[in-house]
Amino acid sequence: MLNRMRKSQEKKSFRGFTDHIARFSDRPPSDSLPFELFSGLWSSDVPGIVGTGQFRGFEDDRIKWMLDKLKSIEGFSVLELGPLEAAHTYMLEQAGANVLAIEANYGAFLRCLVVKNYMNMRSKFQLGDFQSLDWEQDRYNLVLASGVLYHMTDPVGLLEELSKHTDRLMLWTHCFDTDFDAWSPNARKQLDKGKWDTKNIVTGQSGGFKVRMVRQAYGEALGWNGFCGGPEEFSYWIYREDLIGLLGHLGFQKIDVSFDEKGHQNGPCLAILAQR
Repeated sequence: MLNRMRKSQEKKSFRGFTDHIARFSDRPPSDSLPFELFSGLWSSDVPGIVGTGQFRGFEDDRIKWMLDKLKSIEGFSVLELGPLEAAHTYMLEQAGANVLAIEANYGAFLRCLVVKNYMNMRSKFQLGDFQSLDWEQDRYNLVLASGVLYHMTDPVGLLEELSKHTDRLMLWTHCFDTDFDAWSPNARKQLDKGKWDTKNIVTGQSGGFKVRMVRQAYGEALGWNGFCGGPEEFSYWIYREDLIGLLGHLGFQKIDVSFDEKGHQNGPCLAILAQR
């Protein structure tokens, strides 16, 4: 049923967008006009554009924290996974990085292009599933995956792959924590409804290192307008301590943690900057 809801919503959104494609604008040319193509779908508060979202990604303290820890990323090659609407991409570019951002969600990808044009950005955006990326020759000074890992059905495999191609990895992600008393009322309510399958803990492995994971179901979120979660109806959240341990196992000797928030409204989360 949920899958049908999601497909129905996608068809509705696509029809609205194709209605725009078939029309001509009779208004004066403007870099801001394309934002109206996605009216009601924006997550980010885009500077200078009225009516976009509430997420203040263009001045995100998590990215500022990372930049402060790294001192400088001038000239860095950066791979950004899941740029959403290019807010973090813009911050990276402003700090001097050369960014390749990969986005699988069609709407988010197109919104990135609208922002790129409006903000006069030079960063490269590619549409597609980064899990299908040909990694054979690629290496990056930094990989940023903010709001990505907890949407994966194989988060361990993704971290293994990323560890082969960078010496610096920045994550912001939800994780699983059994200190349920510290959870927010909203997350606890969803926990009680069975959003996280705590009765069937899954154990993954990476070179003998065991990683506990809990399956979470998107549920009614699949029907939300502008949903930008994972491509499946579920994902796996890694236990907090296992996530940090896995990064050490993968060769990242310096691990900084910040924004460690068990009481986040959508469940425990943290930011991690892992370096060799």
